[in-house]
Amino acid sequence: MLKNKKINWGMNILGNIFVNKIPSRRIRIFYYKLLGAKLGKDVSICRNTDLLAANKLKIGNGVNIGWRCTIDARGGIEIHNNVVIASDSIVLTADHDINDKNFTARYKPIVIKDRAWICTRSTILGGVTIGEGAVVAAGSVVTKDVNPYTIVGGIPAKTIGKRNENLEYKIPKAPFLF
Repeated sequence: MLKNKKINWGMNILGNIFVNKIPSRRIRIFYYKLLGAKLGKDVSICRNTDLLAANKLKIGNGVNIGWRCTIDARGGIEIHNNVVIASDSIVLTADHDINDKNFTARYKPIVIKDRAWICTRSTILGGVTIGEGAVVAAGSVVTKDVNPYTIVGGIPAKTIGKRNENLEYKIPKAPFLF
């Protein structure tokens, strides 16, 4: 991990302009680890996904992050095992205090537990925990914690169903050029 903050931020920018477009996920994963991300086995971060503050990102085994996502880990993100974050989704740990005279930035951590599925074009906001086996329906905005094995959807996301609690699947390893 790079200790100098200016160099680290410069490397983050370089990664989001060039590295995230390289067709080899192994090269991208190597680069993110160089920036301090803690990544488990068989992690796939697809091309054109922007990653902020890789040094505050911890990902378990068998996680797949789809194309064109934004992963803003400035407040800290922990993603457990066998999680899918589908394409064009946003995981955002930062916001601003709209009543602060200086419009101060605030950072809140996000936790996504085992076998959660974040569907396409969903947004997860800071301070949220997505429970084990939970599903966030496509296009949803999650502003509050999601209970285990719960399906949520809408803006803001509300409970719309329950998921089978006997989940045992593992996300398959992605191909080399993915």
